[in-house]
Amino acid sequence: MDTSSISGSSLLMAAGQTRQAISTTLMKQAADQQNMIAGLLAENAKQAPQPATTRNSNSTFSTYA
Repeated sequence: MDTSSISGSSLLMAAGQTRQAISTTLMKQAADQQNMIAGLLAENAKQAPQPATTRNSNSTFSTYA
């Protein structure tokens, strides 16, 4: 192998590693965003009004809408 082939191969490998690092970073960012959205949804579910319960067991009417 001559020097130019070796340097070309190393440049291709470096470019491939760079692309892989960028892809990994983008996947991590997407996962972090999904975790943040899941946390916000969980917090929102905690704050949502709960269905009203009645003490009268004969009534099945709910005021939750």
